[in-house]
Amino acid sequence: MKQTFIGLVLLVLLMNIGQVCKLLRENELPIAWQCGSLADIAKEVIAIPLQDSGMRQITEAVSVRLEGDNLFLISEETLYRFTRKGKFVCVITRPEEMRVAGYVIDPMQRQLIVFGNVDDIFYYTFDGELLRRKKLTSDFGDKRQVYAATYHKGHILTVEGQKLIEYDTAFHRLDARTIQPLPLARTDEPIGFLPPIVAIDSSTEQPYAYAPSLQPYHLLRDTLFIWQKRQQSLSAFGVGEDNCPLLPVRMGRRFWIASYQFFSESERGYTFCYDTFSGHYWLSKVGLEDDFYCTGKVCALEAMDSYGDRYYFTCPAKKMKQPLSEKSDLVLFLVTMKG
Repeated sequence: MKQTFIGLVLLVLLMNIGQVCKLLRENELPIAWQCGSLADIAKEVIAIPLQDSGMRQITEAVSVRLEGDNLFLISEETLYRFTRKGKFVCVITRPEEMRVAGYVIDPMQRQLIVFGNVDDIFYYTFDGELLRRKKLTSDFGDKRQVYAATYHKGHILTVEGQKLIEYDTAFHRLDARTIQPLPLARTDEPIGFLPPIVAIDSSTEQPYAYAPSLQPYHLLRDTLFIWQKRQQSLSAFGVGEDNCPLLPVRMGRRFWIASYQFFSESERGYTFCYDTFSGHYWLSKVGLEDDFYCTGKVCALEAMDSYGDRYYFTCPAKKMKQPLSEKSDLVLFLVTMKG
């Protein structure tokens, strides 16, 4: 039985290597649009109707994070806390005091570290009590801007300019790396100029930066190329230890995903997903079909963790064929990926 499993794994690896070699020889060959559904990639999808906060309607949810039984999210630049079942608990920040640009959860201290205006950092309890506030010094001076942040093993990783900066939770600077786009070995290499997101490679626990490609037709070829580079150099994809690789896909333990939605209504964007186990891929202009709750096409899958194992999407409650709650304006869906 063990020999059969090893044989199947080797067969998949050989097939992927063959695909890589073919696509590298024909690096201008575009790939076709392939439709898919959530059931293709998701082990479980949980629907959570978000209870009205009593202060304002929750009509959007971004930066959704889970910590134990607590669910945190940003809506209209305000940070909220709910239970995992969607029951409203409290408002963490006040819109009249600050506009939330982002936050991380420090599970060891059970506190929320919130990014406000430019260089303001706020520390809150889970109950919304402000513990302290500080200014973050930076090499960028007044032009400093934190594009993304994540908590990883007791440290905070941020993207500032073209740098990945590592801090402790008191924001003492520990390390800095230059974000370096991974050379993709094709003629039109730029993958886009969107602000990167911090992610973690689960196989090495090393950080990398992700920015969705503006060249979706090359995503299958680029993904297989990155997969090959990853086998050859597990440390930093060959970009050097002092650099942080920038990739056009987010690497999960099994599925690698890239998603981008254009601001223009005439350009809908795309959703790309590659199954590293089977070699199947999906590239859709309209997103994956929700065959769990029948909400239509899911065009915006957003990651909930740094490893790319859990995602989320939302749907207005009134668009659901069978409303889950009369006291909710928005339904949040938590997606656990297949292993």
